[in-house]
Amino acid sequence: MQTAVNKIVRINERNIAIELELHVMRIINNDELQLLLANDTENITAQLVAKIKEEYHQLFNEDFKVADASIAIEIWGHVYTDKFAEAIKSFSSVQFVDAFAEKIVERCEVIDIGESGHDENRFFWDALSPFKSAIEKLLPK
Repeated sequence: MQTAVNKIVRINERNIAIELELHVMRIINNDELQLLLANDTENITAQLVAKIKEEYHQLFNEDFKVADASIAIEIWGHVYTDKFAEAIKSFSSVQFVDAFAEKIVERCEVIDIGESGHDENRFFWDALSPFKSAIEKLLPK
């Protein structure tokens, strides 16, 4: 069994924590990632995806078999869903809503991206990938 390798990739003076294992890449959704994506989101995301795929190829001597657009949308889905859930928690005094929002936050802490057959949600992100440009226009600026 392949063990996961923790790495830091540096993009625009930000240190992005990742974990790589065969067929899977994980990105830690923390302040560094959120600050990185705060400006020029589409271009910066493309740079991040390319850098992580490069690290994956160097480690396993094979390409990561997920389309760049699908990875980008999955990153955005986790980063911005997390922000929405945090906002809900800050405004809500209802325990059920707070508990639900907290579950969302926990699920978004690590962006778990796997190849087909190794990620049960791959179909969802792949289905959204043709809409990448439209989705990018909806992201917070």
